[in-house]
Amino acid sequence: MIWEIDDHAPEVEGLDAHGRPDPAYAEALGLRTAGRGPRVLAALIEWAVAVLIALPAIVALTPVLAQVVAGRFDAEKFFARGDLVWLIVAAAVSQGLMIAYIVVQLVLHGRKGVTLGKAICGIRSVNVRTLERPGFWRGAVVRFLVAYASLIVPVIGPVLVIMLSPLFDIERRGRGWLDLAAATWFVDVRGGLNPYDAKRMRIARKRVKTPEHEEKAPLPSLATPVHRDAPAEYVPSARLSGGVIGAHRSAAAAATEQAEPSGAGSMVSAAPPSLATGAPAPATFSPAPAPAPAPAPVAAPAPPAAEPPAPAAPAPVPASAAPAAPAPAGVRAILVLDTGERIEVRGTTLFGRSPSAAAGEGEALLVPVIDDTRSVSKTHIAVMPARRGVFVVDRASTNGSAIIRGGAETVLPAGHPAELKTGDTVRFGDRSLQVEWA
Repeated sequence: MIWEIDDHAPEVEGLDAHGRPDPAYAEALGLRTAGRGPRVLAALIEWAVAVLIALPAIVALTPVLAQVVAGRFDAEKFFARGDLVWLIVAAAVSQGLMIAYIVVQLVLHGRKGVTLGKAICGIRSVNVRTLERPGFWRGAVVRFLVAYASLIVPVIGPVLVIMLSPLFDIERRGRGWLDLAAATWFVDVRGGLNPYDAKRMRIARKRVKTPEHEEKAPLPSLATPVHRDAPAEYVPSARLSGGVIGAHRSAAAAATEQAEPSGAGSMVSAAPPSLATGAPAPATFSPAPAPAPAPAPVAAPAPPAAEPPAPAAPAPVPASAAPAAPAPAGVRAILVLDTGERIEVRGTTLFGRSPSAAAGEGEALLVPVIDDTRSVSKTHIAVMPARRGVFVVDRASTNGSAIIRGGAETVLPAGHPAELKTGDTVRFGDRSLQVEWA
């Protein structure tokens, strides 16, 4: 057995061609750089808390340190003091609290990107490349060590490293030497997006990666055209309790309906029959035998009516106009999938990976299509017979559909029906079907 291990590093979004963080990407997400004033205020709050924690040791040891600096320190007198125990306890408690304070600050900064002062001022720290948590070792420990090393040069070192270095940032994001060493960036969560809000951050990344389109495809009109020969924008796929929505007839369909028999023993012709007598002409209507009505009074006897000639034989249908292979009764179309499977369309037929009928479609034939590449949507297309023919509608699929006719491919807009003709090929996703009879 061979095991394949994917050792590729995860793709980091928001980097330019040189692998450096792109400020425009962060701005598009909604992240805003923390201002200089809130950052200084956060630092002052943290230093003030540190001084407050060390205050007992400062009060107790300041006189001793002053004697040491002045050269007047006497060790015998110092160890003979009665409050020596309290001095040691104050120094130890302050030192312990200071160590705990620093460790908590480092852990919070590395894991959550926040410290006491930053939480009060609405500031968060993130990794400048991934825009995620900065990490404990580099984001917190390295930053602390660099800041502590700046104390080697008193006053000048901290002022230059901590306060003045952010002014030299060419990206104008307030990143000083501490941020460059720790690869961090401070953002304002009150004026912009909070990078630790996973849901909003995920939505922002998707919007930047796939921008929303303001223009959307217009929905098909459900109104019935005023003129009966106007092209239909919507073909009904089901009969609702209120009737058929958007159904109308064209002139050709009306003529076809008049030519079809309406019931047993009756015939509806394309034009009303003529009952007038006159010159001999081919009969257009042969009524059933009935008693002759009483003749109306006339001034002169009417000439005898000639017997109607035999009905003319129907003209032969050209062989090219006859269908090659008539479909079974009730079948409106025959579709052949690319697997060779033949589908008889008698009503609404849905194709997809796991098709399902929508509300109001009534009973529909569900044709599941196997698609390993998942290019076919759950309900991809619908083939619907109507009075004017057979139509196909794309059901707002992910990868779209198209009709290939005469070598030309026409993309189907979602929700807009397109008439099918014999010989058409319908492509939906990576699958296709051919219309043999429609």
